[in-house]
Amino acid sequence: MKYVLLALIGLFVAMYAYAVSTIEVLGDPDRTTVVWATDPNPARTKQVGIFEELNPDLEGLVDKSDATKLIVRCATDTGPDVVDIYDVFSLATFAEAGILMDLTPFADSLGFGLDDTYPPLREGLSYEGKQYRFPCNVHANAIIYNRKVLADHGAPLPQPDWTWEDFIESALAVRNKPSKSGETHIPFANWNSEWVFRDLLIGHGGDFFTADGLHSRLGEEVSVQAIELFRDMALKHDIMPTSAEAKSLSSQGGWGSGGIAWFFNQQAAYIHIGRWAIVQVPVYLKRNPDLVENIAAVALPRVPGHPSRGIVGTRAAGINAKTKNPEAAKRFLQYLASRDYGALIAADGDALPPNPELARTGEDLVNEHITDPAFHQPFIDAVDNGVTIKMSPFIEAQLVQRWALEAVEQVENGADPRTAITRVADEIDNRIRQNLRRRPALQAKYEQVTGKPYRDDWWKDEIATR
Repeated sequence: MKYVLLALIGLFVAMYAYAVSTIEVLGDPDRTTVVWATDPNPARTKQVGIFEELNPDLEGLVDKSDATKLIVRCATDTGPDVVDIYDVFSLATFAEAGILMDLTPFADSLGFGLDDTYPPLREGLSYEGKQYRFPCNVHANAIIYNRKVLADHGAPLPQPDWTWEDFIESALAVRNKPSKSGETHIPFANWNSEWVFRDLLIGHGGDFFTADGLHSRLGEEVSVQAIELFRDMALKHDIMPTSAEAKSLSSQGGWGSGGIAWFFNQQAAYIHIGRWAIVQVPVYLKRNPDLVENIAAVALPRVPGHPSRGIVGTRAAGINAKTKNPEAAKRFLQYLASRDYGALIAADGDALPPNPELARTGEDLVNEHITDPAFHQPFIDAVDNGVTIKMSPFIEAQLVQRWALEAVEQVENGADPRTAITRVADEIDNRIRQNLRRRPALQAKYEQVTGKPYRDDWWKDEIATR
């Protein structure tokens, strides 16, 4: 039965590859086509248009196909030339699968090396010492708030160097004090619980892994404190909807269609989000003509004893290792590093441009919709002060991401935070030990990282010294 199943899987992959290979890619026969697998944002059309103006011998085509099929397509020689990778978890998965070209040998000389973007982001562009991608945009979260909503409830405004206790105090005022207008407002428009927890984790001084990648840090006390604070905001203080509550409100037509809509329709006081959110502003101005004058941005609240700090992320492009147009794909990444492309990102509000020279101060990011430099500055500061999540080569990245998200959802549903997060840490550590026992390549990597010969019970010595 096992061999029949394997044969069927092989047949499916072969049939899929053949089917995709027969799909005609429309393009200009007189130009080399660069196919870019990215999101369906309408701004991509303009970005590709500028690329073609600067490179008249090349044509850019946006591929909006299902991202879940990219690994199969790339492995079967039917994939795009350039692939957007959205986070460090996906980067690890794609790099381990051999899908991405190693950019290290030529990235510096072509102008899209690690030194050509923000220092805190550089680790997140590499995997195991090799660079695999370059940013399309760069983002870190801040807090955007609505001054009108806060004033309506007599809630304190955010102040520089504020703490999460200050944030909760202000949000509770929105929740508990009747508004002068008679309107009811959501204190904190939570649109992504996973992102809130991750920034709380980093803000507490935590991370996912130790520097050597051999142990999870999610069982540390700072991680427990982070998820307990998350629990308190969602359940104890009831200042932000849980993921389930948000879905329920949206499905019932309450408050619009999710946290982002709630906030930009001026139905919420606070939102935790990146600068890319202001791409939405023109859409909501039709119903909320005073929106821009009412909103402002401020750094993430800090944990006492720690600076304001969260995660630096990026939607970043890599090159398909099997691309038939490697030189054209490299020129596309050069375009991403250019001032021409960066100016588009700054003007659209789509997070920060890849080139940090174009985002030195808030004045550099002023656009036609939000003209106050002070609004944009917290997002620059968030990138400059942020960190990327540490990953481990000893465990499947997507497992880690899934287990951590499950812990967050369990806590939202009333589970004990300490139990939920330490269970994930134990699962990760056990999986690392299991992988090392079974995979000689990882054992060699262990010896390289530690300088010690591998033993199946290596972790017992590690526990004894921790």
